[in-house]
Amino acid sequence: MKYIGQPMKRKIDPRLIRGQGRYVADIHMDGALSAAFLRSTHAHANITEIDLEQARKLPGVVAVFGPDEAAELPCLPVVFPNPNLISVTQRPLDRTVHHVGEPVAMVIATSRYIAEDAVDLIKIKYEKLPAVSFLEDAARPGAPLAHRHMESNLAMHISQSIGNAHERMKEADVVVSHRFEIGRVSCLPIETRGLLAKWSHHQPEPVLEVYAATQSQHEMRKILSETFRISEHQVRVVAPDVGGAFGAKAPFYVEDMLVPWASLQVGAPVSWIEDRMEHMMSCIHEREQIHEATLGVTREGKIVAVIDKGLASTGAYVPWGVIVPIITSSLIPGPYRVTDYACDIDVFYTNTVPLAPYRGAGRPQAAMILNRLLDEAAHELNMDPLEIKRSNLIQADEFPYRTGLLSRDGKPQIYDSGNFPKLVETVKSEGEYEHWRELQEEYRKQGRNVGIGTVVCIENTGFGNYEGATVRVEDTGEVTVFTGAATQGQGHETSLAQVAAEVLDVPLEKVIVREGDTSLFPYGTGTFASRIATIAGNAVYKAAQKVKQHALRLAAHELNVPESALELAGGYVRKKDEPGMHISLGALSHAAKGGAPGKTYDLPTDPMLEATDYFAPEGAAITSMSDMAVVEVEPETLQIKVLHYLSVHDSGKLLNPLIVTGQYQGGISNGIGNALYEEIVYDREGQLLTSSLMDYLVPSSTEIPEMTIHHIETPSPLNPLGVKGAGESGSIPVLAVIQSAVQDALRHTGVKIHKIPVKPLYLKEQLSKAALEEDEVAIQ
Repeated sequence: MKYIGQPMKRKIDPRLIRGQGRYVADIHMDGALSAAFLRSTHAHANITEIDLEQARKLPGVVAVFGPDEAAELPCLPVVFPNPNLISVTQRPLDRTVHHVGEPVAMVIATSRYIAEDAVDLIKIKYEKLPAVSFLEDAARPGAPLAHRHMESNLAMHISQSIGNAHERMKEADVVVSHRFEIGRVSCLPIETRGLLAKWSHHQPEPVLEVYAATQSQHEMRKILSETFRISEHQVRVVAPDVGGAFGAKAPFYVEDMLVPWASLQVGAPVSWIEDRMEHMMSCIHEREQIHEATLGVTREGKIVAVIDKGLASTGAYVPWGVIVPIITSSLIPGPYRVTDYACDIDVFYTNTVPLAPYRGAGRPQAAMILNRLLDEAAHELNMDPLEIKRSNLIQADEFPYRTGLLSRDGKPQIYDSGNFPKLVETVKSEGEYEHWRELQEEYRKQGRNVGIGTVVCIENTGFGNYEGATVRVEDTGEVTVFTGAATQGQGHETSLAQVAAEVLDVPLEKVIVREGDTSLFPYGTGTFASRIATIAGNAVYKAAQKVKQHALRLAAHELNVPESALELAGGYVRKKDEPGMHISLGALSHAAKGGAPGKTYDLPTDPMLEATDYFAPEGAAITSMSDMAVVEVEPETLQIKVLHYLSVHDSGKLLNPLIVTGQYQGGISNGIGNALYEEIVYDREGQLLTSSLMDYLVPSSTEIPEMTIHHIETPSPLNPLGVKGAGESGSIPVLAVIQSAVQDALRHTGVKIHKIPVKPLYLKEQLSKAALEEDEVAIQ
């Protein structure tokens, strides 16, 4: 049966549509108590006094914990350490707070309502300390220190280079420079974070059971076992249905430590569900970077050199190291042939929510820089922007392509495969690029500001150690797949089932995928970095191939025919030239158990018709994409409307084109939010000004345009299935292509677009600035 590559509907959807999802908030345990947190109202302060007694006296309150009670708990670990990183991680309920929203006390009560009331009864006094919240302020000499024990706010300096960009820049015929100010955003999944923790002491050893909205249940298990000094087999972490994550649920937070710790202290299950304001002020942010970049080209538009100098914020702590700006530094050249490149990025602590990977993770920033510089170079050379990009692309016969840079894991960065020119050809033809250029001229004559943006970029997908899978044939003939992955809506239960179903030639409905539970599969890395199809998918493939071989060997024994004469078909093993001679996979599963107890096991396979295997990639599989957007900027209100959006992607072999297209559509929608609406804003004192969805704008369905999605497939040579990641790539080009289109629409006004998101108020300011500069020139 052919399943891989087929556009099949997701198996999970009927259950979710009927409201039968099971999220952390839906899980109830007898005697469970609720947690609520008192959070800092200051960006940087010492707690001088804290009185918990009135809160403890409130009926229904079981316990109240402050800094003294939690003093035994360790700081959070750095998940991705780096020898050049000055790392500061968060301590649970610390007496010194470093951003607004940091937990300072915890109430455990019989209901969330009582817990929240008790939080209001806690009396606390702060000694306010100087705070720094703006990135450029943190970089200035003499700036307030986000952490007083440090000599400066610098967390890490990142440097990447190829050739000698500074010398080569002198040889360029045309040099263009541009500033990029990329705003901070929230991950904003529909379901916020949440935990339910329970200890059991009636067993030979204590056992901790945690239900969590997490992307990394095995990492959570590891940290909890270290925290409580118990072995990993004493900790079970379950990720039930998870309502979106996008990076928000990958790090380990102080609440993840405090809720299980509180459960141990009170001797009862404890639950906590994050509310939206808590999410905005304590769950990770991303994107915030500032770059000053320069491109040198020949008169023909060929790239000579690229130089970038950037600033990035890590917020108050480093929950995942600083891999986001590292990724940015390594991918600014993207799909283009760049022989001379220099990038220096300084990462600073600020008294704001920590930053960590969010859908795209540093790649949207990278995609902006060289694509937008090429736009500016094309303008100076009077070239077509898409043509200058096409002429600089790495060609299809140059793979594997060594960039000369280091990837985020410190190894040489190599592009495994792709066909970047074909992406552009498809954009040009399917997007009717020339037609839109003609329309643009007509619209200009009518006074309409219509602009066309284009971008070509890449994503290095499938990072991370490994994933594994167990494939088991049950006596019923059903196939169960166990994996260490956890889903947040990507459709794993369908895509992974398609792999097993095709290898074993069984109906798809007979394959059940079970994931997200450390008791089902012992080891795993996590669901992030567009890696599950690439890594877990290949683990399933390898394990299913082993099961297939076991089944053929056992069937040869049972049917007394040569193994080479057999094949799998429709849930049976049958003789190729005599289909009536067959045995079902279910019967083989039963036979593999070896018969009655006490009987000598004399079968030619291991007991049980199952196999476990792991897949560890040798490098990143390069997904590539090219997008085109047409926007119109309304002259009076400066509102931006997306008239047309086309995206062409190469994610290698597609396991399920329907699911992959959905991922692209979701990613593009996500990117449009980042490009035009979403922005986390702090004031200079570190107070959060966008703490609710009244202030933080998110696009609805009416703001998201119809999209045209096209696929090309260049299989990756790095894995048996030839797949590449698709979960994040939809979001990566959008910031660049929208800014490119808006700049194109308003270029005749003299406006320079530096900022993301691009909002009407920002455009108004830039138009006023351009008009003032024009007046000054006229006076001179």
